[in-house]
This record gives sequence, C-alpha cells and structure tokens, in this order.
Amino acid sequence: MSETAGPAPGYTARPEHFVEFEPSPKRIRLMFGGETIVDTTDALVLYERGHVPVYYLPRKDVAMARLTATDHSTHCPFKGDASYFTISVGSKTAENAVWRYELPFDECAGLKDYLAFYWSKMDQWFEEDEEVFVHARSPKVRVDILDSSRPVQGELGG
Repeated sequence: MSETAGPAPGYTARPEHFVEFEPSPKRIRLMFGGETIVDTTDALVLYERGHVPVYYLPRKDVAMARLTATDHSTHCPFKGDASYFTISVGSKTAENAVWRYELPFDECAGLKDYLAFYWSKMDQWFEEDEEVFVHARSPKVRVDILDSSRPVQGELGG
C-alpha cells in the first residue's frame, strides 16, 4: 500500500485497533523435534489489540532448511497477506506452523524479513536461558528477571 493511498483498510474500519512492534532485548530460542530452529538476539515482539504478544524472528536466524512453503494463506486487514510453512525435523511435522508477511502493509513494513511460529506447535521456547510457556512475556505488563548466560547490565533513569 502506498503512502498516498491512506491507511490500511482495516484501520479505516476499526481505528481503535492497534498493531505495534519493537525489538526484544532478550535472546529467543525455540526447539522442535530435538533441534534448535531459532536462536536470535534480534527478535521483534508484536503487540496487537485482542491478542497475546507474538515474537517475530528474523529469517537470517531461522533454520530455513527445516521449513517448506505451503499453499495456505490468510489475510489480516492490519498487516497484509500471510504465507505459511510446514516445519519438519526427522519424522516430526507441524503443518502451517510458521507464517510471514512477505509484502506487509506499510504500517507493518518492519515485519518483512521476519517469521512467526505458532507457540503451541513448537516443543520448547526459551527467553534467555529460561523455558517459557503459553506465550511471549510482555515487558509492558511486567518485568521478569531471567537466568541468562549473556552479560547483564542494569540501568536506572536511562
């Protein structure tokens, strides 16, 4: 969508809706079939009205050899058209478990080279060195102190 075309159709119909994302300061890892599928310190966390936070993970840090594109697609009136991938490791498979917005709307252009994974279809998720269950933890709701093998620095007032 070009800037001269106005806001995305979904925002026109529902101006109270929001989609925003920001870099996550955490190291994010996910496991499937006994393999590390993603290990990154460059994740984005996406917040969308009516949804739990979702990690979007940079393609460069995803084991793309384990993903196969499918014909499945969905449309989000706020982000654009999503295409899907099936993930396979050995005899374990999760169909349409991964999605991306290859040509997201301008408002979400920063998602272009990122993929998202259905939380429940993966075997394990880690934030730093701690396993996380259910969904990404939002730093906007609470502050978590996590075990980490990376150096940690605390700041007050900036």
